[in-house]
Amino acid sequence: MPPPLRIRVLGAGVAGLSASIALAADGHHVELIDELFEVPSVGTALGIFASAQRAMDQLGVLDAVQRVSASPRSGTVHGRDGRVLATLPAGDALLVARSDLVRILQEAVPEQVRRTQRRIADVRPLREDADLLLGADGVHSLVRRSGWPGRTAARSHGVTVLRGTAGIAPPEVSETWGGGWLFGITPLANSHDPADSGGTNWFACIPEHRTASVQADLEHLRTRVGNRRTPIDAVLAAARPEATSVHGIHTAPLVTPVRENVVLLGDAAHAMAPNLGHGANTALEDAVALADALRTESARDDPSRTVRSALRTYALRRTLPGQGWRIGSGALLRVAMMQERAALRDGLLSGLGRLASPEEVSSASGRVS
Repeated sequence: MPPPLRIRVLGAGVAGLSASIALAADGHHVELIDELFEVPSVGTALGIFASAQRAMDQLGVLDAVQRVSASPRSGTVHGRDGRVLATLPAGDALLVARSDLVRILQEAVPEQVRRTQRRIADVRPLREDADLLLGADGVHSLVRRSGWPGRTAARSHGVTVLRGTAGIAPPEVSETWGGGWLFGITPLANSHDPADSGGTNWFACIPEHRTASVQADLEHLRTRVGNRRTPIDAVLAAARPEATSVHGIHTAPLVTPVRENVVLLGDAAHAMAPNLGHGANTALEDAVALADALRTESARDDPSRTVRSALRTYALRRTLPGQGWRIGSGALLRVAMMQERAALRDGLLSGLGRLASPEEVSSASGRVS
């Protein structure tokens, strides 16, 4: 057997936790470093699709995630006049609260992983006495900004996102593209039937607008999107500041995720807009792919050769998928937030929907509030 590698992981989010689980399971000496090791306080939902579920299965956490997940059958996309533009099947996708996912991953990290809680201002010392450094430190990754040449700062999309949970049954599963804004409604985890009272996960995107308080941000959102559709009004009436988070959307620049003995995972490599719902998915898949590459490319008694070969394999496997989702999610954000040509967009999408499935769209249109 080849000797285990000494690996440092910066960042204890989905990517860093998943990588620590996978790498420690293969016998590597892993140190996981984070400033806080905190579980998100607002449990907004993440969509987990088939490929990421397979990654969870390899990490040994799929059963635990399934127990706290919702699984809606389908959802609708509405235009600014309320009509249904598309009805989308959910397939086998799961909706899990980010807080639950992080908690489950934290609990699955093996005891032999060394956890170091401290703030990192300089990543260079982290490479000392380490065979491999993993940058899993998010969209504003210090590892990426320190070790990659060129323009490596994240880019703002000039919008404000509000996410939250509400203690009412989800009135529907939908996303409304309102002409310069969007609003989404999904069941909260453990609410497997949209008609039950398990709770609602909601999210909204509007042009950049921040105030000094979440309460004022919510009031601005109600003014911006209220009185458009009854389900949105019901959710906003139940929304509370303590169960709401407010932030912008930043995406990572185009980078190859490997440089010398440093590799980027998750948002550090390809932070994307949330519109395709694949941010957490790509983080999970990155972690499993890296562990698989190190396992496959192991060179007996030559750690540096193992790392070089494995990182080439990882870059070949993960650069295009990650960047593809990053580009696609940004494009969909622009389409969803379209204002001047929103009517043209809605007409085209509605027409395409009728061509694809006239009966389904007709049935869905009867459910518009």
